[in-house]
Amino acid sequence: MGQPPFAPLLADAMLQFLLGFTLGNVVGMYLAQNYDIPNLAKKPEEIKKDLDAKKKPPSS
Repeated sequence: MGQPPFAPLLADAMLQFLLGFTLGNVVGMYLAQNYDIPNLAKKPEEIKKDLDAKKKPPSS
């Protein structure tokens, strides 16, 4: 019988996904090494600290 008619389309889509995924990772690694990218995992903690500091009345 051979390959189903959608096999070339599936292979093209998979190749496009893998190339995009790989290129995205390489660009991300380059940016993370060479630029000061903020750590998004720590951002919520910083925001919470800022909000807590604003809630507390200033002690004088």
